[in-house]
Amino acid sequence: MNENRRIQDLDIMRVAATAAVILIHSTAQQMTQSETGYYGNQLARFAVPMFLIMSGFLLSGRDLYSRLLPRTQFYRKRFDRILLPYVIWTIIYSLVLHFYFNGMQNTHLILPDMFRHLLLGNGFTHLYFVVIIIQLYLLYPFIRGPFTAHPGTFLLLSLAVSLPCQYLLYQHAIQGLPFPPYVGEISLIAFPVWIFYFCLGMYLAQKDFKLEMSGRIPWPAWLLIWIISLSLLLWDSRQTASYALSIKPTVILYAVCSFLLLRSLLNYFNAQSGRIITWLSDQSFLIYLLHPLMANFLVFLSLHLGRPDLWSSNAGTLAKFLLTLIFTLIAAAVIVRTPLAKPLGGQRQ
Repeated sequence: MNENRRIQDLDIMRVAATAAVILIHSTAQQMTQSETGYYGNQLARFAVPMFLIMSGFLLSGRDLYSRLLPRTQFYRKRFDRILLPYVIWTIIYSLVLHFYFNGMQNTHLILPDMFRHLLLGNGFTHLYFVVIIIQLYLLYPFIRGPFTAHPGTFLLLSLAVSLPCQYLLYQHAIQGLPFPPYVGEISLIAFPVWIFYFCLGMYLAQKDFKLEMSGRIPWPAWLLIWIISLSLLLWDSRQTASYALSIKPTVILYAVCSFLLLRSLLNYFNAQSGRIITWLSDQSFLIYLLHPLMANFLVFLSLHLGRPDLWSSNAGTLAKFLLTLIFTLIAAAVIVRTPLAKPLGGQRQ
């Protein structure tokens, strides 16, 4: 598989993960109100893990084709794109939430809350992902050498770290396992919880030419494995009422199977990305940062119309997802034609 083929695969997978994130957040309030909301939300649970797998895959894959950048240059290149948008969107969401819930009261809390949101990635429900990526970018230059020398060992070690962390957080959520103060909040952004996905991406990038991990098994077999993993996730979510969690062992299994199934399908059908997919992939970070604003605008609109149940039916849930997607893409298309594109996380057109 050549480098261009790998990049096209990543473009398509990045778009799939972006759509899945939008599906998760646009159905979050409808999970217990409609079957479309519930099953759509669970189906999309591969989204954040797939982003992390792709991040490790892309970084390690590029290092196979070019000289390793010194740490300073690596950090400058990586953080140049994500830090400023993260700060700006944290400020935006912090202000929106404050004035929505408090109006002009308690304005003295805005600044300290904003600093806390920046540190913890909880300015809004999706921003924690950027804090995780920042940690993994900081870590990558230190582990890429040893990982290249012992990829299998590092992959197993990363699983030995992430799996217990995820299991403990899962038990905390479903059984009330006691945690010290703030541990639960910090654990969502702690890199040990997520590092397996990142290392799996690195492993697949380095072993792709030798193993063809996703092509060695026929795609119908991967589809069967994927269906089994999804069934386990659905069963787990029902039995433990953990349908709002993305941190649990069944999600690990489902996310890995989703990644490998999609890779297998792309390899088998020789899918081409095309201009639209390339554009969506290029603007995926902006779309990721922007979409909750659109989803919550729809919620605000339903409340303003006196129809809080507007999105509660199966048809309403689907409409909310599609409208969130459409409004987000329209807003992104406008933003990338302005000087605000890069500061907000997009690529100027």
